[in-house]
Amino acid sequence: MDYEVGVEFQPIYELIASIHTFICRKSNKKIDLGSVWTAEVTAGLNPQLLSALEQVELDNDWKLLNLLLYLCPDKATVEGILEWLEGLSVGEMYETLSGYVSVFPAQMETFRGRMLFVLTEWNRQYFSTSNPLILPRLKEHAAERIRKLPGADIKDFVDETTNGFVFMPGESLRKLVLIPQFHFQPVNIIYNFGPLTLCHYAARIAVDDEDISPSMYKALRSLSEKSRLKILKSLGPERKTFSEIARSAGISKGIVHDHIFSLRCAGLLHAYIEGENVTSYSLRLEGVRQMNTQLLQFLS
Repeated sequence: MDYEVGVEFQPIYELIASIHTFICRKSNKKIDLGSVWTAEVTAGLNPQLLSALEQVELDNDWKLLNLLLYLCPDKATVEGILEWLEGLSVGEMYETLSGYVSVFPAQMETFRGRMLFVLTEWNRQYFSTSNPLILPRLKEHAAERIRKLPGADIKDFVDETTNGFVFMPGESLRKLVLIPQFHFQPVNIIYNFGPLTLCHYAARIAVDDEDISPSMYKALRSLSEKSRLKILKSLGPERKTFSEIARSAGISKGIVHDHIFSLRCAGLLHAYIEGENVTSYSLRLEGVRQMNTQLLQFLS
């Protein structure tokens, strides 16, 4: 690989991933937390925060907020980052972001005020009192990944960490930062800023006492459809685009999209990423092996 890979984790990353999860209502039925979590969180938020969240979109401003938080020089505490963000002048915000982007919010001061309110109130009303096991388990997971990184084959390391993503080296990509997240499991979130890509990947951790691993259960369920098995059989190691898979399967693109989403989340597909876009897929046999190993360990 022609780019550097790092693993990072700080509480602010999970805070913003949890907001992303809440405002991305269309994914409620696909994430592990489900619609029940959204309803429970909604009941605990005041009208002012709910109104502010309704106005937040997963657009370029949201993407820039993620970049700004990543570039904070000291991310040890959520409170410290919020103080840093509040203390930045408009000129300092432009200067901080300009090394990565050329398009900025129309009103930087308004953008900062709106996002600062959402981050502060979300932290106060939900995140600071959320399940206390989430942050230590993400921190432990990140530490384990960091220990494995030195000397590892980068392609294999990224594949194992993200459960199947392959980031294609390009002329601009210089650094890939892998950030474990819990709230949006099993989905990964990718932001590309030219030479820098941030991947908030599903860490596949659990914070309950269930005997059955959620990742194993999801992999087994993903094979319950004949069409999904046919898609896996047709792929093999050869890379195919979404359109090629749909033509081969002979079913509507909408249904194929749902099948591919399920297979990706189960770790049964390699997804090849260029920038922020998945360009093609191939069979990930390692995912099948992992599923078998987890099942055998569970049964024995």
